[in-house]
Amino acid sequence: MQDSTASQAHRLLGPLTGRRVLDLGCAGGEAAVAFAQGGATVLAVDDTAERVEATRALAERNDVRFEVHHADLAELAFLRADSIDAAYSDGALAEVADLARVVRQVHRVLRQGAPFVIVLPHPFGGYAVPSVPTLDDAHRPRVRTFTEVFTELVRAGYRVDTLLEPELPSSDGRDPGVTILRARKEGV
Repeated sequence: MQDSTASQAHRLLGPLTGRRVLDLGCAGGEAAVAFAQGGATVLAVDDTAERVEATRALAERNDVRFEVHHADLAELAFLRADSIDAAYSDGALAEVADLARVVRQVHRVLRQGAPFVIVLPHPFGGYAVPSVPTLDDAHRPRVRTFTEVFTELVRAGYRVDTLLEPELPSSDGRDPGVTILRARKEGV
């Protein structure tokens, strides 16, 4: 994600100082470090050991401290219900097999009205993909439809209040752009 896109997504979380922020699918830790530097108490989770280690190393290099957990993104039992002030996921929900389960678990740990900011590959990017596969195709994230993501969020008790499309798909189909959603926990 480009820096301007990251700043747009981060801004949707609201003020970070003194808040508990869940970075779901922390990848290399860039967002988690930025949140910690912004004054948040960060809990970073990733299902890949290499990404967890990369996150820890980046935190150490930037002299920030936060919890990093190696766990399935739908296994948030280490977090109490209603204990998180904001949740963030950049690209990780494109890779999960059971989106509904992950969305329900995040809903369980978020406080009432708390934002869940989700960055995903743009669903229209798939229409521009060339028919000849390349080596790059193996690393292309799954592209979820607006309908799939919106439906699972609503079923879990969220209200989607923001949808941004800061990057348009490139003409060669290699960069599908992103979609940023912000949903707020409503129901039980």
